[in-house]
Amino acid sequence: MARTTVPFLLILLLGTLLCAASSREWERKREREREQEQGRHERRGEEREEEQQGEEHRRPYVFGRRSFRSAARSEHGSIRALRPFHEASELLRGIRDYRVTVLEANPRSFVVPSHTDAHSIGYVVQGEGVVTTIENGEKRSYAIREGHVIVLPAGAVTYFANTDGRRKLVIAKILHTISVPGHFQIFFGPGGRNPQSIVSSFSKSVQRAAFKTSSDRLEKLFGKQDKGIIVRASEQQVRELRRHASEGGHGQHWPLPPFGESHGPYNLLEQRPRISNRHGQLYEADERSFRDLAEHDIRVSLVNITAGSMSAPFYNTRSIKIAYVVEGEGHAEIVCPHLSHGGQSQHGRWSERRERQGRSSEGRRREQRESEEEEERWREKGSESEESEEQAGQGYQTIRARLSRGTVFVVPVGHPVVEVASRDSNLQIACFEVQANQNERVYLAGQNNVLRKLDNAAKELAFAASQKEVDEVLDAQRDQGFFAGPEQSGGGQEREREEERGRGRREDVAETLLRMATGRL
Repeated sequence: MARTTVPFLLILLLGTLLCAASSREWERKREREREQEQGRHERRGEEREEEQQGEEHRRPYVFGRRSFRSAARSEHGSIRALRPFHEASELLRGIRDYRVTVLEANPRSFVVPSHTDAHSIGYVVQGEGVVTTIENGEKRSYAIREGHVIVLPAGAVTYFANTDGRRKLVIAKILHTISVPGHFQIFFGPGGRNPQSIVSSFSKSVQRAAFKTSSDRLEKLFGKQDKGIIVRASEQQVRELRRHASEGGHGQHWPLPPFGESHGPYNLLEQRPRISNRHGQLYEADERSFRDLAEHDIRVSLVNITAGSMSAPFYNTRSIKIAYVVEGEGHAEIVCPHLSHGGQSQHGRWSERRERQGRSSEGRRREQRESEEEEERWREKGSESEESEEQAGQGYQTIRARLSRGTVFVVPVGHPVVEVASRDSNLQIACFEVQANQNERVYLAGQNNVLRKLDNAAKELAFAASQKEVDEVLDAQRDQGFFAGPEQSGGGQEREREEERGRGRREDVAETLLRMATGRL
């Protein structure tokens, strides 16, 4: 019996060892498969990220909704912020002090009081509500609705309420940062655990002395709120907030400036448009019509382009335009000389390194060193850049970008731009023009076309064509500001074929016209 048991035990032990070895081999195989799958997933993610970055590098002036980051969020709304412009592209260093944010508050919600370390100029994209500010010891509450422009100084305690029971309150804002270029902070006075109150961050002894109250009562007060920066308000609370709000002090006064002192939001849509025809309207607020804008050197405008129509090609002499698509779809074309000289490719590699370094402290130090080295290389290449800039008019790149609600695009100084509405809907764009003082909007086509003012001899010399040929092109468009779009103005296939046969010389003249207008900058 013993002799039979021993071989059996040996066989059992050998089988167990073989099973264990097989199990370990199977686990190692599964681990290798998981690692391979993870590697493939990471490579696909990197490829998608590189593809997205490559698209941004090819279009450094255009930012879709996915370019925004969440700055604050709750169940009842959010604040989204576009990343700093100078981090997105070296070509946008001129507006490194500015940020774009969007506030979205659900129906009957309340945005808790806060202040920021940046000046804020907002445009009410959708909905209606109440905004309250406390500045220099004075509290002011105003009713706001679609079309209103509001100015909120840095440090002023501000809170909003969405008084509409059905629609979201959406406000697009441009922030002029003060403390750190391109960066801003939101500070909440009232609060609890979420958002955390700045008051509760002081030591307990300081809190007790400041409020002359026990720690228990302070902890009870500053520990209740935990629902985020945007909370639900009752119907009674909404009525109470609305009851204290006034309508502001701006009436229709265009083209004359307002008389006396006026306060509160300024509604663009209640003013007479600066330019208006069947193809579109331009509403505008500047330091003359809205004095709160004077110290910020910003002009705010709303462009409404009729379905199938387009804006006239133009450029700004001093302003950098930051545009936010309010409603509709279409596309924009921006003529850019920088990209044609290959300057963007160097930034592409620089920006990619910044993204991959992440948020670690070591990454931030490397980022800082590489940023300084990159700027030094840019300075060293200054002489080379000057040489290339002297070869003006030798080629431009046209950035064509699709526009939809929430798209942001930037048009630098001197860059010609055209916006075209789709056939199906009007295209509405809110524009914040930075450095607006003494800026001139120069049109390149239409009745107010700057090229029509050239001397006859200058036309012949610039276009290498007779003055009559030049005038036939420049005088053909009778509208100004807004035109029929490319599809509207075609007039059918037969007309297109007729124009194609007779275009020849005029096309050359028009191309030379645009080259001269842009190259002269």
